[in-house]
Amino acid sequence: MQSNVFNFWQPVFSQNSLSERRVKSFVLNFGPQHPAAHGVLRLVVQLNGELVERADPHVGFLHRGTEKLIEYRTYLKSLPYFDRLDYVSMMTQEHAFCIAIESLSKTISHTALYVQIRVLFDELTRIMNHLLCLSCHSMDVGNLSPVFWAFEERERLMEFYERVSGARMHAAFYRPNDIDWTGLNHQFFLDVALFGRDCFKTLTEIFTTMTTNRIWKSRLVNVGGLSPNDVLSTGSTGPIARSAGIKKDMRFLRSETYAHY
Repeated sequence: MQSNVFNFWQPVFSQNSLSERRVKSFVLNFGPQHPAAHGVLRLVVQLNGELVERADPHVGFLHRGTEKLIEYRTYLKSLPYFDRLDYVSMMTQEHAFCIAIESLSKTISHTALYVQIRVLFDELTRIMNHLLCLSCHSMDVGNLSPVFWAFEERERLMEFYERVSGARMHAAFYRPNDIDWTGLNHQFFLDVALFGRDCFKTLTEIFTTMTTNRIWKSRLVNVGGLSPNDVLSTGSTGPIARSAGIKKDMRFLRSETYAHY
């Protein structure tokens, strides 16, 4: 009797039940409300543990109707919309809009000084962009320290934005065929030069911490690599293309050079 009771409570494992206990892939809806999707992207991903087996991107959330909104506004009133198209590359978006206006109106003024100021702010914006990209990517992977160093430098860059436009992010600073000289004085350019000299300490700390971090390396080394053929077939540009060995930079192409690059 005791043996019968014991056998009654014993779990019965069959071949089918064992296979059902194995980890199966599942479908996850990533975004657009996900904190890492920033409201502009939705991914339907099929996951097997941490391995992404399939991804179906929905990029329609990126469109904000900017073209329709600026149909009823002057060029100058339309400028602030471009800060918001890429909120980590604000002034470069403004620059693209200004170049388009100047090309269409055939009134390009080749005043070297204000074009050089545009290039200066483009590069400050690029540094700000890359600091956010690398530090937040590091945090998402599991390495937190670079965020604090990077955002300290971003604060200094945002101060430059604020000094010339009054805004820390959405500057609306550039003007078609013109420049706003408010805040552009000798002390400003001196402070930019000092920033360029002093930021190398922070960049070195970030570089050392990330390249020697075991979590960073285990999750990124030999993961998602692109060959030159992959880059060409997918139309990848910028740092992604250069990381695969393709030496292409829009700033330095003779056929497509802009501003004073």
